[in-house]
Amino acid sequence: MTKAAMPANLVPSGSTAIFTESTVPDALQREHRLAEGVWGVLQVLTGSIRFIDLESSHEENILAPNTITIRPGVPHRVAVEGSVEFKIEFFREPDSYS
Repeated sequence: MTKAAMPANLVPSGSTAIFTESTVPDALQREHRLAEGVWGVLQVLTGSIRFIDLESSHEENILAPNTITIRPGVPHRVAVEGSVEFKIEFFREPDSYS
């Protein structure tokens, strides 16, 4: 999961707010998936967060200022274990008519 390279043709499609240990949505701490064709880049700005790939059972502690790439359709969740600030940027495949 952490070494996944995003396709070169992706276009930005949005970003979350900056979350902290107090504001991280419960939904991110439960199993969820990105939609098909949507990639995510989790950016840890301060502190650290545990990223859990539920497909492979791989867990990784991501320390600031690092990122992790999240592939479409892969079940995953995060675990907050201390002070952290992070956000997620989303990228999608370009529309076929673009």
